[in-house]
Amino acid sequence: MYVFRIGKIKVVFAKVEEILKQIESFLSKEKPCQIVTLNSLIYLQSKIDYLTKKALEEAKLILCDSFGIALCCSIFSAKVLKHQPGIELIDHICCLAKEKNCKIYLFGANEIVVSNVAEKLKKEFLINVVGYHHGYIFLNNKDLSDKVVEEINKRSVDILFVALPTEIQEHWIKKHIGKLNCKVVIGVGGSFDIISGKLKRAPKLFRILGLEWYYRLLQEPWRIKRILRLPLAITILFFDCLYSKLGLKK
Repeated sequence: MYVFRIGKIKVVFAKVEEILKQIESFLSKEKPCQIVTLNSLIYLQSKIDYLTKKALEEAKLILCDSFGIALCCSIFSAKVLKHQPGIELIDHICCLAKEKNCKIYLFGANEIVVSNVAEKLKKEFLINVVGYHHGYIFLNNKDLSDKVVEEINKRSVDILFVALPTEIQEHWIKKHIGKLNCKVVIGVGGSFDIISGKLKRAPKLFRILGLEWYYRLLQEPWRIKRILRLPLAITILFFDCLYSKLGLKK
């Protein structure tokens, strides 16, 4: 396991077995533990949103879900560091959930997608998915957020998968984690769309080259507005890694 610090943010690079061992330890905690699967756009969001920033600084575990972040951390650590795709991590966590007989709740995407994900995970991993709710909420929609939290708490959930847009996901988790009666909360971004079959996952070559974002753009051209923010995100990330390496305060 290797930890790269970007200011107050600790990005963990570890083998799957080490990650699962850490998650297993979270399942014995009394309070919910937030796991962040960090990509470049979430990092950029932390620069403009206070709760996203606090989420990254205070999360129990931050994993690298971005080729760009892995590259920057590799450059400044002089190590070859690899990212851990969130879509693959879900499979591993589901295997752990089956072994430990955990209760799973899914929150995010639209109603059709999240219901399909629930059925697929139950069928493939034989896990106990105790409920799900679509993610079509807004940050200020207090009534709907409270309803989701209430439903989760009624089911004594162990692991909560949250698949919300970059602008909302970590903010929502950080804002409500103190009210949640669960053990692990992990943001998984657009993974539900792939698991449900709505979108195809990028071929292996695209993954190796760090071009999964491009393959998704081909399927969803409307995402170009988000993708155009990537150069800014990588530039900020690069200099933040440099500042951290040199021990400089901004």
